[in-house]
Parts: sequence; C-alpha cells; structure tokens
Amino acid sequence: MICRAEIKKNAGFVLVSVLWLLVIMALAASAFSVWVDQSRSQASERQQQVRAQIKGSDIFAKVLYTYMTGERGVSGVPWPATEAKDRALQVLGFDSLEDFVSGAAPEAKARTAAGYMRMDGRVWDAGEGVRVIVQDRGGLIGLSSLSQRAVFTALAKQGGNKKMTERLQQTLYDYQDHNSYRRESGAEAHHYEKAGLPLPMNGYLRFPLQLRAVMNWTDALAGFSDASLLKTFKVDGGASVNANTASIDALRLVSSNQSMAEEIAAVSAKAPYKSIFDLPGDKSGGDDIPFSITMTGGFRFWWWHINDPVAHVYDVQFDSLESGRNTRIINWTTRVALPDELAKSPAVEIDHPFFH
Repeated sequence: MICRAEIKKNAGFVLVSVLWLLVIMALAASAFSVWVDQSRSQASERQQQVRAQIKGSDIFAKVLYTYMTGERGVSGVPWPATEAKDRALQVLGFDSLEDFVSGAAPEAKARTAAGYMRMDGRVWDAGEGVRVIVQDRGGLIGLSSLSQRAVFTALAKQGGNKKMTERLQQTLYDYQDHNSYRRESGAEAHHYEKAGLPLPMNGYLRFPLQLRAVMNWTDALAGFSDASLLKTFKVDGGASVNANTASIDALRLVSSNQSMAEEIAAVSAKAPYKSIFDLPGDKSGGDDIPFSITMTGGFRFWWWHINDPVAHVYDVQFDSLESGRNTRIINWTTRVALPDELAKSPAVEIDHPFFH
C-alpha cells in the first residue's frame, strides 16, 4: 500500500510541476505578445515607408509636369491651371518698355491663385508627412569650370587656413584635367597614391560629394554636411549663380563681401529680384560677382518623411528633343542624412488641388 506521506509528496511534485508549466506558458505568451507588437510596429513602419515612397514619387512626377509645362520666371514656375479658364497659353513678356530697358527678366503670370512653385530651397509640405524641396540648378555653384577666386578664398577661410586658396584651386583643376602634369600647388596620381587616397578622376566630377575625394579639400569642407554640399554645388558650370534661388551658403562662397550675400538672401526671401541692376554692388572693391536672376534648365529635387532621418535627392536636367530619346535626364540619385536645419525647418503647404 502507498502511504499517505508518499501521496502528499507526489501531490506536491505535481503542483510544483503545474506551477512551473503555468509560469512557462505565461512567459511564452508574454514573449509572443512582444513579438506580435514588434512585428506590428515593423509592419506599420514599413507601410509608412512604402506610402512615403509612393507619395515622394508622385510629387516628383507632379513637380516634373509643373516644370515642363510652365514658363520659368524670376518668381518660379506657375502651378498648373486646374480650370478651363486658366488654361490659356501663358507667354513670357515685359510689363513695360522700362522693364525691358532696365534689365528686368521676363515673367510668366501665375495661372492659379496658388501662385508659383518657388525653387529657392524652401521646404514644402506635400501632405501625409512628406516634405519636398525644389531647387533651381542655376542657384548652385558649378565645379567643372570654377574659376571665381572668391569661392576658393572663402573655403580656405572656413578650413582655418587662408593660405590654402591656391592649393584648393589647383588640386581641383589637377583632379579634373586629363593630363598628368602637376600644377605648382596641385596634386597628381602619385601624390594620391602616396597619401593612400583613391586616384583622381582625370575628368569632371560626376557627383558633388566627390569633392571630399580631392586632396587638401577635407578641412575646407569640414563645416559642410553632405546635405549642405548638395544644396550648394553641382558638377557642371562655374560660380555664376541665380541670386533669387541660391542658398545662403552659395551666396557667401561666391561673394567676397559677406554682408552683400546676406543682403541678397534677405531681399530675395521676401520678393525675387526682377532686374540685375537691383542687385547690390560689391562694396569691398573686389571682383565683379557673376549673379543672374533667371533659372536654368534643370532642378534638384528633395523629399523625405518627417519620421525618417534620411532625404532622397534627384539631380534633373533636360536635353533637346530627339526622336526615340527622353528629354529628361536624371544625372544621379542619392540618399543623405537629414540635417537638423532641414528637419526643423517650417514647411509651406502646397495649396493646390493638383497635390491633394
């Protein structure tokens, strides 16, 4: 016969086993609940990313349509007409003979109450948490034929070495030319090899961030984030920039007079310059600054979601129409870390039914 003590012992063992089983089941349920919450959160985040990607692509297509069907003027590009009465052909022209004589740029009239798509680097609220920037490429400093000494001088000062002006200029020239002849303060392939750096392109840069690969430019660009470089430079052209659309960084680099750059930025932010003669002169007595007030063919498009620390950037140009060939050219696309000044920048709502 089984004694009572043994029965109690077995009963106690069963009870402990059941308790352990309940604890294990509770832990498993808790772990499963955490996994479900994580999966739901990841799925929601992924859904947000997909929706943002769709929205970004949609806005890019609408910006492209606006740019290609509108007439560019000093105020930007008029938003597309939405009603039949607004769809009349808009022609660039002058309001008066005085405007023509004074050097005023021809201006297209706004086709809707929403006005113009400004291309001066302002942040637009495209809806659903998506932010957009449309930059005129004419407001960017070109690197392929950059000869404005003020730019190299300003970069040398930012790098903390005023004597670097010649070196910055000549290393950039050596990096882009097709020969192996070194300028006095420049650098050729064997200098890069000795320094353990990638060899120079021996051709024009293909991407503005390649500036960081040019010898001696590291210190000069230390104060620039990747986003700042993309808002300031393009690979083609020179130092001539559109005063209405250039960023404050670009204006400061091309101007030997910093107060003049700040004055131009402050004035154009309120209302675009309509005549090149309205631009302030260089009071420092330096070289004439090559400013314009009209846009060139192409734009730089940015978009990001407010919950994403990364911005998507496209560089867009246009070529002459040819049969069987797309006139739109996307030179490059990239993603860059979103700096605080853009993430926290107030956004202007696009008040146009085309974008809702």
